[in-house]
Amino acid sequence: MDFPTPSAYQEALQHPETAFADAALQRAEPRTGPLGLPRPVTGAFAAVFPMTTPEGTTVAAKCFLSDAPDQQNRYRAVADHLADADLPYTVGFDYQPEGVRVGGAAFPLLKMDWAEGAPLNRFAEKHRGAPATLDALAEAWADMLADLEAANVAHGDLQHGNVLVRETPEGRPALTLVDYDTAFVPALAGKQSAEVGHRNYQHPDRTEDDFGPHLDRFAGLAVYVALRALASRPGLWEKYDTGENLLFRAADFYDPGASPLFAELGALDVLQHEVSALRAACHRPPEDAPTLADVRSGTAPVEADPAPRRRERAVPREGVARWFAPALGGALVVAALGAAVGWGLAAGGGLLGAVAAAGVVALRAYRRQSVVRRRRRLHREAARFAERIENLRREQQTLQEQRFIGEARGVEGLSHKTVVRLKAANVRTAYEATPEALAGVRKLGEASTARLEAWRAALVERYADDMPEALSPAQKRRLKRRAERRLEQIDEEAARTRRKIEVQRAEREDAMARAEALPALSFARYLRYLLHFESSLPSPEETQTPAPPTPVPPAEAPPPEASPAETPPAGPRSNPERPDPDRPEASASEGEGAWYEQRA
Repeated sequence: MDFPTPSAYQEALQHPETAFADAALQRAEPRTGPLGLPRPVTGAFAAVFPMTTPEGTTVAAKCFLSDAPDQQNRYRAVADHLADADLPYTVGFDYQPEGVRVGGAAFPLLKMDWAEGAPLNRFAEKHRGAPATLDALAEAWADMLADLEAANVAHGDLQHGNVLVRETPEGRPALTLVDYDTAFVPALAGKQSAEVGHRNYQHPDRTEDDFGPHLDRFAGLAVYVALRALASRPGLWEKYDTGENLLFRAADFYDPGASPLFAELGALDVLQHEVSALRAACHRPPEDAPTLADVRSGTAPVEADPAPRRRERAVPREGVARWFAPALGGALVVAALGAAVGWGLAAGGGLLGAVAAAGVVALRAYRRQSVVRRRRRLHREAARFAERIENLRREQQTLQEQRFIGEARGVEGLSHKTVVRLKAANVRTAYEATPEALAGVRKLGEASTARLEAWRAALVERYADDMPEALSPAQKRRLKRRAERRLEQIDEEAARTRRKIEVQRAEREDAMARAEALPALSFARYLRYLLHFESSLPSPEETQTPAPPTPVPPAEAPPPEASPAETPPAGPRSNPERPDPDRPEASASEGEGAWYEQRA
């Protein structure tokens, strides 16, 4: 079953008393735009509606645009652990499996506390000329990471949109984490990650199999380095900001040796150790990323210089690669000795068991190889971009329907050609579909005319009790202006949706190009390597990969300072057109990870 589009949620939430199952939300009022419609903040996987209760409390209703497996159990586990941990960086939330009704069907809802603050990148941009503030923010960041580690919690998607920053009365930065979709707590051990995080912050080899207390280490180090770098050299912002990052981009992590940013940061004396540690982490498995505390204390492994660019490299045989061949050879020798002394059946069974176990071990080790992990991550990113494109197309279809039928949501039986002819005749809404106007539409058939007249008559009857007997000329002008403004808003939203589709398509093509550029590593070849028939393996970070797509300049206005806790989007979430508080029904992020865009 398809989930509702943002516009469908917007229509349903005009009547909170029937849309919500939660008693408090039923009595709450949605934040509205100039035309009185609920004002969502939407993105790839969620639409968030700020709601104000009669008591004056602001909460956020996060409505999902697609399904997520095991969502309820994950939220329950995270909520229980966070309640026990009592960290100052988290907010309360309540997952309701049938919390909102749209079109007669019930869908899940996340009711969230409201968190005040600016997204991390906007706060950094605002204070990039204040090194003391950025240094204080970096210290607060380090303290938060240490507290999360101590509480055995990993957020799983640390990025600018999921971190809100506010200043305390004493002038110190305070951090709030939102969006716990990918959070790890001990009760979820053994599961896969729901998402793989924002590509401009995460380790390039992270896949859904990487799910544990180490999840925040790589992104945490990258953010810390970026904050310290901005404090030391504010000009980096103009050079590397895209609106969807904090200096670093995915390409920097894929190949740090070819990254201009890494080269520039490596020249900063105050950050040489941290930059070297981050570069080294790019070349190691995600689970081996050091904690920020170890990096700051000087105990983390570092890499002084980028590795030389070669197509393949001899890999030191460690772990499975070291003992696989001897262990398998030993099993064969034992089986042969058993057969020689007359234990043929037992020896054969033992040999089959040993070979099967060796195959399982080899397959698991193969899946942990950097080339394999990176290709899986890129394919997962491409699939997510395709899913977002499909969601955006559904929203585009909804807007196209609203473009011609206003808020009534549809005249059945009209062909596309008929709709085009209506548009050409400036007949877009029921208000404009008068008998005189329909008579002037070129090649409008009798059946289509009858449908439109019946539709208009039904609307007139439906709203007859709400309308006065007659409208004054001034009222007619106001009504016409309101209809025209609504049409303009639908057109603007449709244009934004088209732009988002293009951005997501470019990101998907980039992910696929990177995956195709990776060297091949089949399981058969890896098995030959384990058996010492091959001496080297392909190295992903030494492979020339396409440059990422050119960033699209972000919109003029930043997101609002007050942000709904726990909300995004985006994931892996590309430069967003940020919500403009002054634009009616502002919505939508094209990126993968802002608070207004995250998946739930």
